[in-house]
Amino acid sequence: MQEEKTTVDRTIMGLPILAFIPMAIIALIAVSLTSEGTGMTAAFAVVISLGGILMWVGNSIPYFKVIGGGVILCILVPAIFKYVGVLPGSIEGLVTSFYDTSGFGEFVVAALITGSILGMPRSLLIKAGARILIPIIVTISACFTVIGLIGQVTGVGAGYAIFFVAGPVLGGGVAAGAIPISEIIAHNSGGSAAEYLTALVPAVAVANIVCIVVAAVLNNVGKKHGHRLKAFNGNGVLAQGVRLPEATAEKLGSPAAAVKLAVMGFFIAGALFAVSNLLSDLFPVLHAYVFLILICALAKIFVPMPQYVEESVDLWYVFVANSMIPAILVSISMIAINIDEVLSLVSDPGYMAMTVLTVVVAAFVAGFVGWLVKLYWIESAIAAGLGLADFGSSGDLAVLQASQRLNLLPFLSISSRIGGGLVLVALSALAPYLL
Repeated sequence: MQEEKTTVDRTIMGLPILAFIPMAIIALIAVSLTSEGTGMTAAFAVVISLGGILMWVGNSIPYFKVIGGGVILCILVPAIFKYVGVLPGSIEGLVTSFYDTSGFGEFVVAALITGSILGMPRSLLIKAGARILIPIIVTISACFTVIGLIGQVTGVGAGYAIFFVAGPVLGGGVAAGAIPISEIIAHNSGGSAAEYLTALVPAVAVANIVCIVVAAVLNNVGKKHGHRLKAFNGNGVLAQGVRLPEATAEKLGSPAAAVKLAVMGFFIAGALFAVSNLLSDLFPVLHAYVFLILICALAKIFVPMPQYVEESVDLWYVFVANSMIPAILVSISMIAINIDEVLSLVSDPGYMAMTVLTVVVAAFVAGFVGWLVKLYWIESAIAAGLGLADFGSSGDLAVLQASQRLNLLPFLSISSRIGGGLVLVALSALAPYLL
């Protein structure tokens, strides 16, 4: 057992450390000396090089790895490099152009949603899908109540605490949460939505980091103490009384069969996402990810599928989950994390305390309420609580990587999208009274 652990620790992306790191350094130097616009291949070399090294370093540091060290480094270090000017402009421009043009985030999320739903047990989907809405609704209500009361008692006001802290934290990220919330505030208070947005984004960014830490801590607590309370740790299973199937990758025989299945899964994920995009264009009230979840869920429940189809999307999911997560986190860090905004929040202890408390309350309430409706405590805390409080799609991936529960992605997507929509509805109703 010890020998296996040592082997894993001495490799990055399957390559020995002494081979991966020099190759990564050469790739980064080559790209930094090349003009921008060198395409997808060079961009993959950059984000996989940085992501692989940062994930390995963070997961090799004692104690730090317990709180998701690798994920934290991937989400922070590239942004810090950009902030201090260490990151060459050619690398930053290449990754930004690649991410915006290719839809890299959609590529990864589509593979994970399709594989995790179509590859999950039908009984799990039926038992957990509708049930998770209960902890989501209760969590939103509890966070607004607790943070609003704290804001009222401390003198900053319930409206400020709810609209500038709890609301953006639970709103599902910047695009789906902070931006529409800033418009709600501007509509009811006057002023520019852009000015309000500047005050909202730091809470979203810091809350995402807190979510990663909480997810890693929950994972560690589950491993060490999960047996002490009934239905506390589901080891990745959301609903009680359901077991995960045997991993497809472990059942495959020849490499040729694996490649054929992976290509089939790639096509199915892409085709279903194309349909979801079309539906989102026709009915813009719902995000494409929500339609993708609905299509996959309805197909899983009502359409008898051949086993090889389920195995194909599951294998594609396994490939993307193991190869692309560090890369997408590095991309998000370069593009979306603004260190100035993070520092402005950290310098305000009261704002920081309310932000952290929002995440903690969300995780605890979601875990407890989920446990009451026959979900596992840790899985419900992650799916319904941290799924609400993280950065949206990219935050979902970071949280699940830290908690080692990537198969929960569809349920975190429900929290981010549907839960985030409920947050906006609630804030719209409260705005005339609190602003």
